Amino acid sequence: MARAAHALPNIVAVENRQEAAVVRSGTHGDQAMTFAISTGLPSMDPAVWRKDVRRAKDRLARGQILAVGVVGTPVDGGDAEALALDYARCAAWAADAGADVIAVHLAGPPSDGGHGPVLFEDARAAAHILARVRAGVDRPIVATLGAFRSPRLLHETMTKLAPWVHGFSLVHGIQRRVVDREGGPAFEGGQRDVATVVGADTYAASFRQVEEALAWRKAGDWHRAILAAGGITSVERVLASLREGVDAVLVGTGALADPLLAFQFRRARRTAA
Repeated sequence: MARAAHALPNIVAVENRQEAAVVRSGTHGDQAMTFAISTGLPSMDPAVWRKDVRRAKDRLARGQILAVGVVGTPVDGGDAEALALDYARCAAWAADAGADVIAVHLAGPPSDGGHGPVLFEDARAAAHILARVRAGVDRPIVATLGAFRSPRLLHETMTKLAPWVHGFSLVHGIQRRVVDREGGPAFEGGQRDVATVVGADTYAASFRQVEEALAWRKAGDWHRAILAAGGITSVERVLASLREGVDAVLVGTGALADPLLAFQFRRARRTAA
């Protein structure tokens, strides 16, 4: 069903400091491309976004594929099975609409209120969701993950999820407390003191997680594609990720700073060749 976003403001530019993310007073260069996002889980009606997926599929160039991210609708008081089935339903809709890859977004909260551990931190629940999705679609599945609290948790969780996926995408974003310049909550409304921080300032932390995942893969624990994301806002960062050994690079916030980032990357690769 259609869902509205949280009240405005729900996206603000921030400085990702050690103690919290602080709302910026101005914008200066690449580092300004860091945002705190508190939108909730907004969505158009499924009939609308399924048409969008079909239109996007029809406009792909030769050699391109369409990855569609899906998320189940968490309901306060709802059980794990209901959430998993909703994920599976959305994945089936995306596949029917033309998705070549299903990206299962597990870096969000398990309840509508927005608080509590993010889904991927509960490996058992995340594996249950992925198993339901896998049973219902015949497309490659990528698990979209956030920042782990330790290398051990990263290894244990990815090992638990590996049987159900073809790859992992990390890092979707970093959960941080977000405050204004005076130290008060940046977002109005209950339970919005913690939000997802994305963009340039998250690159170092995100890249460390990617390096850890690659190290575990090299050790032979599991062989799954690894897609790097998180703060990749320049061609240099794209190239660094590929040199490290990732299978693909995903760009989100970076495309806001430079809509031609992919073109700049291809030109740099041609020049280097």
